[in-house]
Amino acid sequence: MTTSFSCFHVPTRCKQLLSETPYKTLVFEHHGEKVELQVPELTPDLIETIAEALKKQQSDYVQTLHTNEIIAVFDQAVQKWLHPEYELRKQAERLLPIITGYDGEMIRLFISRYVKQFRKEKLQRMVDEDFPNPLVLDEFRPRKSGGLQRAYGPKLITHIFSGNVPALPLWSLAAGMLLKSATIGKVSSSEPLFPVLFAKTIAEIDPRLGDAMAILWWKGGDDALETVSFQCSNAVIAYGGKETIETVRQKVPSHVSFHSHGHKVSFGVITKDCLATTRGWQTAKLACYDVSWFDQQGCLSPHVFFVERGGTYSARDFAQMIANEMDNFQLTHPRATLTEEEHHAIVKQRTALEFESFDNSALDLIKSEQGTEWTVVYLELGEEKKREFPISPLNRFVTVIPVNNIMEVKQYIKKVEGFVQTVGVGCSPQAFSPIITMLGECGVNRICALGSMPHPEPGWHHDGRFHLADLVRFCDVESTVEDQMDFFDVYRE
Repeated sequence: MTTSFSCFHVPTRCKQLLSETPYKTLVFEHHGEKVELQVPELTPDLIETIAEALKKQQSDYVQTLHTNEIIAVFDQAVQKWLHPEYELRKQAERLLPIITGYDGEMIRLFISRYVKQFRKEKLQRMVDEDFPNPLVLDEFRPRKSGGLQRAYGPKLITHIFSGNVPALPLWSLAAGMLLKSATIGKVSSSEPLFPVLFAKTIAEIDPRLGDAMAILWWKGGDDALETVSFQCSNAVIAYGGKETIETVRQKVPSHVSFHSHGHKVSFGVITKDCLATTRGWQTAKLACYDVSWFDQQGCLSPHVFFVERGGTYSARDFAQMIANEMDNFQLTHPRATLTEEEHHAIVKQRTALEFESFDNSALDLIKSEQGTEWTVVYLELGEEKKREFPISPLNRFVTVIPVNNIMEVKQYIKKVEGFVQTVGVGCSPQAFSPIITMLGECGVNRICALGSMPHPEPGWHHDGRFHLADLVRFCDVESTVEDQMDFFDVYRE
């Protein structure tokens, strides 16, 4: 069965232009079904025309809105997406498994959990987190030191979305809208659908706000299109690997602000208290969830679990327990089909570890028997190898490393210091403060509970930075103006 869909969103005034444009077909096949997405073949002139239309809409309409009015529209969109019978949600649930290869039930559950993070109260929290007085986005407000200040978002932002996990572009879209910016969203070739569908929802609720958004596909690295898009923008936000980020960085003009989010690694730490008889299996289930959700494709997924010795279950026991839980997870939420390169990476690493395990009693390889669906490695690192951090080939491949004391973890992560995104922590109240202090000093950006690694809370500081405040320009009015204006008051006696 083949499904076809026109996969783009542009301002109303640009639709006629695209009706006269040739189209390209993006083809996806998984689970025995096929999806064909029709996308316009863009030219630099088309991008420039769309950018000008977006900036005019931003100037004429979006910048006149109050932040709470934009939040209200976003909240209405979220309510639509939380309804299981909403047509665009049903379309996403039907097409995303075919486009991405991920399990349909996992996508359904993720959409519900993820879009909840953008309800009214959550978005207000995002704004409050970055601005002590959120009204500064709407009007000049008093400064504590005297005078007034106001924050202005970029008139137009180009977003280079990632496509490793469906729906993640919502973070970037929300940031731009909250700052009253117009949007050019370049979708990923691996998942071009969700941002288009959500933009259409915004347009259903407020067509004029929808006209400040363009969600388009073009082949990554297209110099002509990206040069024009970046030159027309006031800011560029890019997600991707090191090569993608550096390529984009070189094209962004000096007068345009650039905000990058490159690949990071994450890991988990588990104290001995979590491996008591009554808690061990629940801890393993939480760890399995963190590893298995969307096949470790996001930067928030763990590569390693550091497990403290001394619990009722040993770290070696725990590795087997995670393996059992991952086997169960595979039954209910099968892993996506791998590319040949991804499959080869797992086989290569498995083979090397298997040969090493013959002569190394401190290494166990536990793996799915029928294929490469999941892999757990138990590895004791000697004193000379404590600075090694096993990087996973992803797709449900994790390493368990025992430590005598959980505070030793800082010795093992020196190799990745500065590149750690998230640490999932399983600990008792007694160990909590020392652990978070140690992790914070090691440069970790986000610390969360075990089992919640793939789901950051609203307002988190992505890559350790402000989510919104980094994008704004402040205008300060000094108190001298206020002091002097009375002198020129026409009604002054």
